[in-house]
Amino acid sequence: MNLSDEQKRIIAERLSDGASIADIQSLISGEFDVAATYMETRFLIDDLNLELQDQERVSADLNAHSSPSGNSAASGGAVLDQSGTETTQAAASGGGVTVDIDKIKRPGTAISGSVTFSDGISAKWYVDPMGRLGLDPDQPDYQPSQEDIETFQLELQSKMQGPAGI
Repeated sequence: MNLSDEQKRIIAERLSDGASIADIQSLISGEFDVAATYMETRFLIDDLNLELQDQERVSADLNAHSSPSGNSAASGGAVLDQSGTETTQAAASGGGVTVDIDKIKRPGTAISGSVTFSDGISAKWYVDPMGRLGLDPDQPDYQPSQEDIETFQLELQSKMQGPAGI
C-alpha cells in the first residue's frame, strides 16, 4: 500500500488520539481513496512502527469527557501462544483469544483455521486467495468485540510468521 508521508502522519496522529484499526481502515478507504482490508491496515500500522493506544486508557478518557455510551469493551485483549507459555492478565483469568491454523487448508482458501474468542464463542476463519480475511462464527449473527478482533488478528499474524511446522 503506497501512502504519502502526509497520509502516514495523519494515521499516526489518529492512532495517538485513540483511533482503532477499524477507524484507520475507514480513514484509508474514505479519505485517502485506497482500498484496504482490516488485516492490511493492521499490517500497515505494524510496518510504520505505530502502536494502538491502550484501549482501557482511551475508554477511560472518553468516558471522563463524554456521556456514557454503553460501550463496556475494556479487556486486556490477551492471548496464549500455541505452547501456552505466554499469559497475560485476561488469559490468566480465563479470558483471551486462541487461534489455530488448519494443517490442511479448506478448499478455496489460501489459509484457514479456527478461533475461540474471550467469551467462549468459536468461529472458523480463512484468508481467501485475494488476501481478504473472513470469519464464519458457530453462532449466527455473532459479532466479537473490537478488542477480540484486534487480538485475533495479532495472534494470527504471529502464528503466520512463526515456524513453518505449525
